Amino acid sequence: MKSTGFLRVAALALSLCLTFAAARAEKIDPALQGIWNLDVAHSKFGPDGKPRSGQVNWGAHGFSFALVFANGELFTDAVATDNGCAYVGASPLTCVYSVINPRHVRLTIKEGDQVTRVGDIELLPDGTTRTTHRVTPTDRPAYVETTVWIRQKE
Repeated sequence: MKSTGFLRVAALALSLCLTFAAARAEKIDPALQGIWNLDVAHSKFGPDGKPRSGQVNWGAHGFSFALVFANGELFTDAVATDNGCAYVGASPLTCVYSVINPRHVRLTIKEGDQVTRVGDIELLPDGTTRTTHRVTPTDRPAYVETTVWIRQKE
């Protein structure tokens, strides 16, 4: 009787470990890697206005991102994904990176304890990527942005 209970607990513990290991082992589709250019015409932006251009470079260890606005302002950021999620730079932001499936990645950005942005990045069947950003600023109403990205030709 006693050994049966121990075996059940051991089997449950092993099952949980394998489930966790499988979830951590899931990687993004290699087709997401590369340089992507923003399709401004097919994207929808929030109250900060639309950029003139944008580019994201996805690699095996994360991504870097840049937008150029009509007035010449530049916005950049980067995320390292080797050990969870690390926002690169002097920002007070933190992030959570999760692979929903190999063609769908979710990036959650936090400022302190508050979630300020959730981006669902999806590789579409037509070879483009679409990111749906649910933005919750601390100083104004929430909004949604949708950006479309086209792979840069080599």
